[in-house]
Amino acid sequence: MTDFFISYTHADREWAEWIAFVLEEEGFTTKIQAWDFRPGSNFVLEMQNASEKAERTVMVLSPDYLNSKMAAPEWAAAFAKDPQGQDRRIVPVMVRECQPKGLLPTIVQIRIQGMNEEDARAALIAGIDMKRAKPQTRPQFPGSATAHGEHKDFPGPATAKARRVSVIPALRSRPTDRDVRKFVKDGFAIIRNRFSVNLGEASQEDSRIETDFTEVTATEFRAELFVDGKSKCDCRIFLGEMFGPNSICFSEGHSTGNSANEVLTPADGDELAFSAVMSMGYSDFERKVDTKRMTPDQAADYFWNRFVAPLSHR
Repeated sequence: MTDFFISYTHADREWAEWIAFVLEEEGFTTKIQAWDFRPGSNFVLEMQNASEKAERTVMVLSPDYLNSKMAAPEWAAAFAKDPQGQDRRIVPVMVRECQPKGLLPTIVQIRIQGMNEEDARAALIAGIDMKRAKPQTRPQFPGSATAHGEHKDFPGPATAKARRVSVIPALRSRPTDRDVRKFVKDGFAIIRNRFSVNLGEASQEDSRIETDFTEVTATEFRAELFVDGKSKCDCRIFLGEMFGPNSICFSEGHSTGNSANEVLTPADGDELAFSAVMSMGYSDFERKVDTKRMTPDQAADYFWNRFVAPLSHR
C-alpha cells in the first residue's frame, strides 16, 4: 500500500510535486501522476490502481480542481471507503482560495494558500499527523493580565531556565559534505523528473513530435525529441564522473564516457545552489537567471532549455 495518492489538476502540478516531495522527506510513500505514470501506461487504469492502493488521498484544492471532471472520481473513491471520515482517508490541502461545495465543506482542510514555504511545510506536516493537535507548551493566557490580577510565578521547582536572549546574531555554518551530496542527488532527481514530464507534454502539444526517455542507470538518463521522425534534440545527463561525485553533466548527442557540454557543480558559499560551469550568458534564460547560483528547479529549466534550443534554429 502507498501512504498517499496525490490528486491534482495540471494547473496545480507544481503544488502537487512540492507536497509529494515534502511527504516523502518525512518518510511517507506517495503516488503522483507526474512521477509515477510512465509513457505508454493507461492513464485511467493508473488512476484507479493508485486510488485503490493508497491509504489516504491528498486533494490539491484550487478553483481548477473543483471545476475538473477528472478529479471528482479520484477523491470520490476515497470518500466511499470512509464516508464518516473516521480514518481520515481524504486530506484536502487548499493551495489557492476556493469555495468547495457539496460534500467537501464537511471535510476539515489544511490551508496553506498565501503562506511562505516554512509555514506551509509546518502546516502540511501537522495536518497529516493522525495524533491529537494539542500543543507541547501551555498556550498564552488570552485575557487581560491587569483584569485578573498580577501574574504569579509557579511556586514549585523550576523545570527549565528562562531562555537567554543572545547578544550576537546566529553564526552561519557551511553545508557539510553529506548536505552537499544529498543536494546534488535530489537535484539530479528533479532534473530527471522534469525531462520525463516535459517530454510527455511535448508529444501531446504537437502531433509532429515524438519523444524517447531512457533511464540508463539510477544516475544516468537519455532524452531525445523527434520532429516528423527526424531527431532534433538529443542529450545524455549523468551524475558525477567529470568533476567528481558532486557534479551533474549534460552531454549533447549520442556521446559516451565523460565528455560534457555543460556541468553543474555546487556553488561556493553558505547557501546550497548549483553553478553552471560553462554558462556564458548567451541565451535568454541565462540573461534572466543567475546561472552561478541556481535552485534545483532552475537547474532543471536550464538543462531543458539547452536541450530544446535546436528547435529554435530549424
